[in-house]
Amino acid sequence: MRYSVIIFLLFCPLCNAEGVVSRTVLDGLLRLELPVKFSRMSEYHLRIKYPGSRPPTEVYSNSDGAVSIAFNYTHNAIHPSQIAEVHTMMSASFRRRYPYARWFRSVVIEKFGTSVFVMELMTPAADTEVHNLIYGIPLKGRLLLVSFNATSAEAERWLDVGKRTFDTIQFPDSTTRIMR
Repeated sequence: MRYSVIIFLLFCPLCNAEGVVSRTVLDGLLRLELPVKFSRMSEYHLRIKYPGSRPPTEVYSNSDGAVSIAFNYTHNAIHPSQIAEVHTMMSASFRRRYPYARWFRSVVIEKFGTSVFVMELMTPAADTEVHNLIYGIPLKGRLLLVSFNATSAEAERWLDVGKRTFDTIQFPDSTTRIMR
C-alpha cells in the first residue's frame, strides 16, 4: 500500500483537472502525454495562428487555440554536433523578429541522449503576449521543433502542464531515434 501512495505522488504532477493521455504523433516518431482535451488544431485556427506561413507538421490545442503544442519535423538536415550552431541562429532570428521579447532562457542541454536547444520567451502578439517554450531536437538526421505556447492569460494555468508534457517525450523507435 505504501508503494502505491509513493507511485501516485511521483506521478501526481502529471495529473491535473484536465487529465492527460499518451499520444503518438508525427506518424509514430514520438510519444508524449498531452492534456485529454487537446485535439488536432482546426484548419481555421491554424490559418489564424500561422497566417502567411507554413504551419507546423502537427499542432494540438485546447478548443479555442489559446494553448497549443506544435511539432514541426523540418526538412533541415542536422547532426547532433550542429545543435549549438543551429541554436545560435534560431535565437538570433527570434531576437531580430521579436526585439521586445522577454527571454527566460536560451540554452543547449543534454536530453534524450543528445544535445537539444531550449528557448523560452514571451513574445508580443496582436492583442496579447504569448509564452513560448521551444525544443530543437536532432532526430533521424533532421531538426524536430517542439513548441508549447500559451497566451499570457492562460500561461499561469498551463505553463507547468506544458513543461511536464515536454518531460514525457519518448522516441518509440529507440534504436534509430537520434542520429549520432
